[in-house]
Amino acid sequence: MDAKRGFTLPEVLMVVVIVSLLTVVAVPKLTVAIQGRSVATAADQFVLAHSMARSTALRYRRQAQLHIDTVAARLWVDVDTSGTGVRDTVGFVHDLAAQGVKVSGAGLLCFDARRLAATGGFTVVAQRSGYQNMTRTVPC
Repeated sequence: MDAKRGFTLPEVLMVVVIVSLLTVVAVPKLTVAIQGRSVATAADQFVLAHSMARSTALRYRRQAQLHIDTVAARLWVDVDTSGTGVRDTVGFVHDLAAQGVKVSGAGLLCFDARRLAATGGFTVVAQRSGYQNMTRTVPC
């Protein structure tokens, strides 16, 4: 049995060419899908923080504040949980900059104990350069 095992050079080159063509076609489409999803996730995090601010105001029966840091692209909610005048962050800080998203909109939204916004409604625009913007308008 003198049969040789393995692939010939033309067979290996053909496989490399096919894999390269598939990569060239698939990578740009995957990149667009992933970056579009990160903008949608950022918008969803904003809606979550808005909902948390409203429910926190009702739970503690005190004014809750939704902070929007447009420079660092962060969102967080704080409230005076103890009634002593010291405000604590509720939940966690949503870091939208880590997803490459830029945020523009109001800087602070306050809710009273009845879950009513003390300021008017506003729009937050989450965007990534070169991709479609995701806009969420929050009614008060």
